[in-house]
Amino acid sequence: MEPWEKVCIHVSMYAILREMRPIDPFYVKYLSQLPKQITEETIGEEVYPIGTYINVFFVVIVFLVTDYLRYKPIMIINGISGIIYYSLLLGSPTTMKLKIGQVFQVIFRAAEVAYYTYMFAQIKNKDQYQIAYSRVRASVLVGKCGSGLLSQVVISYLSPNLTGYIYLIYISIFGMVLTTIWSLIIPPVKFSLYFYKQKEPVINFESIDTKKIIQNKVIEPFRENIDRTYTQNDLKKLKCSEVIRKLWLDFKVSYTDVNLLKWSVWLSLSLCGYIMIGQYIQILWQKLEKQDINAHLMNAAVDSLTTILSAVATYSTGRINGSWDKYGEYLIAIVSMGLGCILIVLSSNKSLNWSYGYYIIFCCTYQTMLTISRFTSMDYILRS
Repeated sequence: MEPWEKVCIHVSMYAILREMRPIDPFYVKYLSQLPKQITEETIGEEVYPIGTYINVFFVVIVFLVTDYLRYKPIMIINGISGIIYYSLLLGSPTTMKLKIGQVFQVIFRAAEVAYYTYMFAQIKNKDQYQIAYSRVRASVLVGKCGSGLLSQVVISYLSPNLTGYIYLIYISIFGMVLTTIWSLIIPPVKFSLYFYKQKEPVINFESIDTKKIIQNKVIEPFRENIDRTYTQNDLKKLKCSEVIRKLWLDFKVSYTDVNLLKWSVWLSLSLCGYIMIGQYIQILWQKLEKQDINAHLMNAAVDSLTTILSAVATYSTGRINGSWDKYGEYLIAIVSMGLGCILIVLSSNKSLNWSYGYYIIFCCTYQTMLTISRFTSMDYILRS
């Protein structure tokens, strides 16, 4: 097994454990089942906005801290913040507890960047980026699918009352504990993008076989016959001024490159929209269930079906060696407009089952487009 494949296994297992959060599909339903019911209006107007407003700040902060700490510590913090978030749901959580929980949920979500950057830092050959990313994305969706199936079985068949939701919270906490343990086991990263670099090797020219270099007349054999000796530590920690200079140079390069700017904006807007829809859709489903006495919430089953289809589509897309830099942007532009139309229909729909169907179509399409957009942006990066 090649080193990059081992990295994929480490990150994929982490991603699967991280998705073991079966209470998520029934978050709103659980709060409405408590003795002191928390209404949909309270959740939508007081609780969710806390996470929405502070999320953008945490993403930037976590990105820089992740690079400075070299990824693994942030992955550990990711699991710990998940433990705290789900623990705050136990008992009879007040609105204040839920708001505090939103802060830890934001940390949990922002820290997601850690295991992706960990993977890219550990894989040296950029040619493996596309297949590695598709495998991890598929692992995320498979983990979410298993969590959703477990959630639906517990609520529909084993314990449909309040006790069932409490079981799901304990399972979610257990999943976060396993995530933390796995993050402690995986090997650390030695170098990072901004703060830690590899020192240039000192070349011992006395050991160069000049006659052989002349005979071969190629560069690679020349490199193979150079004795590279390192100082006591080949790890170089950059000064703050050097980091700021590099950040500024990368900022200028990124935001003067039309292609990179375009994909950054698209990814940011689409991801924010996707996260908000995933949160607020439960409030819509809760209201639709109240309007139809024959309707039953199947949130977790819908999430599972969505992730199965998305996993297949994502992994299949990763196996396609298409000209994403040539046709990807046109495809994403057309499909993005289609997704907007689906959201309009979804928001005005009065049937719970039809709402489930539109949501499945939206999520599967988005996950596929997300994968294509990543490949397209990677093509630009690798060619630059």
